[in-house]
Parts: sequence; structure tokens; C-alpha cells
Amino acid sequence: MHARILIVAALISAMAAMIAMWIGHSGDHSLSWKINQISTYAATAPHGRWVTASMLLSCLTLLILGVLAVRFKLLGDSYFTHLVPILVGATTSGLLMLAAYEETARNMSLLKKASFMAIRQQSFHDAGLMIFFYSAILLIITLGILLMFQASQLRERISGIGVSLFGIFTYPLMTTAWPASLGVQGTGPGLQQRASLFCLWVAVVLVLGLFAMRNDRETRNLSKS
Repeated sequence: MHARILIVAALISAMAAMIAMWIGHSGDHSLSWKINQISTYAATAPHGRWVTASMLLSCLTLLILGVLAVRFKLLGDSYFTHLVPILVGATTSGLLMLAAYEETARNMSLLKKASFMAIRQQSFHDAGLMIFFYSAILLIITLGILLMFQASQLRERISGIGVSLFGIFTYPLMTTAWPASLGVQGTGPGLQQRASLFCLWVAVVLVLGLFAMRNDRETRNLSKS
């Protein structure tokens, strides 16, 4: 019962994070979601606080996921399972740094004109972004591998492979100029960033769905015994 409550809470916070992100992008401003990064919206958009709220809600989702993995052993009881809370901690730490240290310079020319304190804040912001991005990729890939090898059903194994692939695809979506390769004009890092983060969000929701399936199956097995 407790595991089911946590799974529902994690799904609600994940959905709320997506809604808060959408609200943060609304309003009257000159920013473009295809060009400007999410951090720019958080720092300068009229509803930028909603973007920050989305980051905090994402932290809550990940923390609950870590509790589900370890406390309720929904990923089994192997030594590799203990990698999950470590990676969850690193990912949420990066997100909290992004939320605490807002962007002060969106490009290098503005950074050169910034004050010492602004440069210091931007450095912490950039460090948080790197910590979050690489830790999140490792977390999703690890979750997918554990789900795949702990699966007792074919659909769970296929879903685990899918989770790992989402994690793997996140890297090129963020770091390569794939919109230009597809002939999409008028884009920048904003589109790449949102595509990669949406990939991570889908993977987390898929993992929570698989957790719900495993928890229901274990509950039925206990009731039968």
C-alpha cells in the first residue's frame, strides 16, 4: 500500500512538473522556446518562477523513485541497485543548483561584461547543469538495465530496453545539431535541450509505470500465499 501511494505521488509530481514548465513558458515575452534555453526562461520570463517550481517538482519525483527502488526493492536486491540512490542524489543536486543559481549570462559576450558575482553565479549554474545532465543520463540507463535483467515478463524486459535507449538518445539530442540535419530552420539550443529533457521525462514516467506493475504483481502474490 505504501509503495502504491509513493508511485502515485511520484506520477502526480512528474505531471505537475510538466504543467509548471508549460506555464513558465507562457506569457508576453520575446523569448523563443526553440532558441532560448530553459534557464533563460527561469531567469527572465514573466512566469519564470514556474520553471523553477518545475525543477523542484522533478527533484521530488526523482527522490521518490529512489526510495521506491531501495526501500521497496522494486529493482531487486542486487549490489547494482544501490547505484540508483547515488545517481538520484547527484541528479537532484544538479537540479537544485540550477534552481538556486539562476542564469546571469545567456552567451559568452554577456558573460565577458558581467560582474564578478554574476560570473560566479553563472559558474555554479553551469556546474549544476553538467552534474544534472550526465547524472540523469547514467541514472536512466542504469534503471533500464536493472529493469531489463530483473524482468520476469517479456514486456517488462522490452520496456527496460526502451528506458535505456531513452537515456542513450538523450545525449545526442542535447549535444548534436540534429534540427539542422533534419532541415529545421530558426532553431537553437532551446529545441535540443527540450527534446532531450522530454526524453528523460518520458523515461522516468515509464519507470514509474513499470514499478506500479511490479508492485501490483507482488501484492497479488502475497495475497495468494
